[in-house]
Amino acid sequence: MIFQALTLCCLALVSGIAANTVSTNETDCPQFCAAIYRPVCATDGKIFKEFASECNLQSDNCRRERNKISAYTETDSAWCSSELVDNLQDKLGSFRLDLEECFKPCSMIYQPICVTNGKYRSQLSNVCLLETFNCALQVSGAQTTELLRILRESAC
Repeated sequence: MIFQALTLCCLALVSGIAANTVSTNETDCPQFCAAIYRPVCATDGKIFKEFASECNLQSDNCRRERNKISAYTETDSAWCSSELVDNLQDKLGSFRLDLEECFKPCSMIYQPICVTNGKYRSQLSNVCLLETFNCALQVSGAQTTELLRILRESAC
């Protein structure tokens, strides 16, 4: 019984330390986070990094801010979980883009977008090409969750 009470007190102390995201001490940052895996993708503007949890992100940011390094901000999880590929059509399998029901004239204006289906991410030359890809994927039997979506309206 005493052991259980002591364990609960220690867990409460650790949880209190982990929840403290801004340290009052100039060099001290939270060191402990609960061992619950809820991945968070974040970026500092240059690097994308996956953290095990929101607490781990906050702890890392505390140390970065103390060292005058820009903090990570949470972003779309697809940045961390998807593979960057050059040729999206090769990765997505056998489907044809030149289907009559998907044909529509697209301008030749280059306005790159970064797209993803959660597994892969790639750059397409414009939104019209994205619509053509999604139409061809639907015709070939792809589920709604397998369709491409815009991750960023600029290059990957």
